[in-house]
Amino acid sequence: MNQLAKELSQYLTQPDDEVDFRIQSGIEMYRKGWAKLNIVNAKGEAVKNAAVNYKQLDHDYLFGCNAFMINQFKSIEQNRQYEETFAKVFNHAVIPFYWSDLEPEDGKVRFAAGSKPDIYRRPPPDEVLDFCKRKNITPKGHPLCWHLYHPVWTPRDSALLMERLEQRISEIAARYGKSIKIWDCVNETLTRYPLARNDVPAYPDDYAEQAFHIAQRYLPHAKLICNDDNKWWNFQGDYSPVYMLLDRLKEHGCNVGGLGLQYHMFQHLLAEADLFMNPRVILKMLDLYAKLKVPVNFSEVSIISRRDLGDGDLFQELVTEKLYKLWFSHPVTDSIVWWNLVDGTAAGAPAGSEDGENSLRAGLVNYDFTPKAAYRALDKLINHEWRTNGKLEYADGEANQIHGFFGRYELEVATDTGKVKTEIHLHKNSPNIFTVTVK
Repeated sequence: MNQLAKELSQYLTQPDDEVDFRIQSGIEMYRKGWAKLNIVNAKGEAVKNAAVNYKQLDHDYLFGCNAFMINQFKSIEQNRQYEETFAKVFNHAVIPFYWSDLEPEDGKVRFAAGSKPDIYRRPPPDEVLDFCKRKNITPKGHPLCWHLYHPVWTPRDSALLMERLEQRISEIAARYGKSIKIWDCVNETLTRYPLARNDVPAYPDDYAEQAFHIAQRYLPHAKLICNDDNKWWNFQGDYSPVYMLLDRLKEHGCNVGGLGLQYHMFQHLLAEADLFMNPRVILKMLDLYAKLKVPVNFSEVSIISRRDLGDGDLFQELVTEKLYKLWFSHPVTDSIVWWNLVDGTAAGAPAGSEDGENSLRAGLVNYDFTPKAAYRALDKLINHEWRTNGKLEYADGEANQIHGFFGRYELEVATDTGKVKTEIHLHKNSPNIFTVTVK
């Protein structure tokens, strides 16, 4: 890495025993739990001894990425590679519901597979949801309400616009309410800038509250997130802007299910790298947001590997590994979402190029799907270091406990009379006492 890369990452790389301790202990305390096993025979009698092999199948914590490139490549083989590369690491996918692209013409919604017109990086939701179902991936819809990517045909009157937004949300809920349980309800509220932007939609001053109330009526069992791109690292205590926004929404009766914090390493933000790439600042902000009593997700993560960083791939790997460990360790977080898996597929730039936002090289794999160092680092963390597999010598009357990361497990229990396979789910807020019946 060159001098620029070293300066940007200096706070992440400098020794800090206190931060290291907090990360290591946080992962152990907040991402793992204990499961107690009771093994009985078919008559319900206690089994004296058994050999138990346990293997973690998946995570409760959501490690995600936007899935905007489903069926967007030229060949079937490329689209298959994209799906496999995605599913190898991620268990969570963001489905695009941008209003201008989902409904470019009033009343003609591009829900169904094969919907026309084709729009780059905007596959119809049905296609992405099918991918999620095939790969056992948890979907999230993004977003229900945003002042950008807004149809030109929407009403210029505030009351009529909110009525039309309600129609949009009701149609989405009718089709996807049972299959998508997580939604970015309102996006980037604090950077709407209604006096500075041209042609801002005619949302009323309290549109965020109204959008939540609408969504709560039509998606009563969904987790509704307030996703924001404001400088969330701007610490002003209880008067920090993002904190105040969430506090206001809750005070006005909004059932906020989570706070999304974007983490795009855009050029205009790098002057504040000493804040948003500083572990102590990040921990301070997460401690503050924890007071809101809602989970936090890092909702749009773009960690650059720009060519002007010297070895940009090394910079990206280092920063990615350090930040994921930090975020994963804090009890208030419940998910991390990478933004654009493949280099050359960012917004507003030709596919496969390094123009515009593609110049950030913030993908985890190259355009030919060869993995970059950061992809390999996440694979190692998520699928190996943060996975629990092992053996337990079961004995009646002993503790017979398994300590592991929260998620689903396959158990293979062997006794003198045979073997049995079963599954258990180690939940964060559960007694986690399981009885296994053998022959």
